[in-house]
Amino acid sequence: MRKIILSLSLCLSIAAAVAQVQEEPENSSYLPQAGDFALGIDANPFLGYLGNFLSSSGLNAAPTFGLQGQGIYGKYFLEDGRAIRAKLLLDMYSRSNKESVVNDEAIGARPGATAIDTKKTGAVGATLSVGYEFRRGRGRVQGFCGGELALGLSKTSTTYEYGNPMTAANPTPSSAFGFTIANPNVRTLSEKGGLGFSGGLRGFVGVEYFIANQLSLGGELALGLDASMLGQSETTSQQVEDGEVRESVVRRRSAANVANDFGLRTATGGSIFLMFYF
Repeated sequence: MRKIILSLSLCLSIAAAVAQVQEEPENSSYLPQAGDFALGIDANPFLGYLGNFLSSSGLNAAPTFGLQGQGIYGKYFLEDGRAIRAKLLLDMYSRSNKESVVNDEAIGARPGATAIDTKKTGAVGATLSVGYEFRRGRGRVQGFCGGELALGLSKTSTTYEYGNPMTAANPTPSSAFGFTIANPNVRTLSEKGGLGFSGGLRGFVGVEYFIANQLSLGGELALGLDASMLGQSETTSQQVEDGEVRESVVRRRSAANVANDFGLRTATGGSIFLMFYF
């Protein structure tokens, strides 16, 4: 019964909104005017939350905000139908993975004793886009188009902490991470990805619908040219040589990038957003 009521309410709301769009004049107070600011966020968490009301799974967690993959939008209207805009996309995360391994030092004294290896992975990335948009529409529906310049930076890193130390007496200690078949005597301590840089020039087109006064839901598509570069990565490892544990650092360029780590491609993208005007 709850799902039926929600479905009927949603249909009635859409019908009422469509009727109101047809009745409202073009100069409705719902629309932004010269001097207005706008601040927006990605709408996916809210759309997923509302859509799950009609799901049979019974799982519907409230939307949350974080830095992973989150977009922040801003606009300032120079004229009623002209605006400068900026968009900041953030992607930051860290992850820790712990694994139990045999405790090499306690094999004889305490059979079954374990040690803990830890692998920590992190990444940070940010893309800033600045552009200019033109708007046109009737009632609560506004179409827009324009162009923007985008610049981005990214960096990844992985570190390893081992429960069993490497020694001259134990050059290949029990480890959950770090050792490879190609280098069975070399254990990785850290991996730092190269600094990534991206830039592009894009054109965009979209539609925005004002669901309430100073509140809108919209979506856009973009098409343009993107360039990317990736700096050299760095790997620190350890191994036993001449009876001593030594660390070594290897720096190399990514095999995924050629032509001096520079690539040029046609890029497409889209987003759904929720905007607040004031």
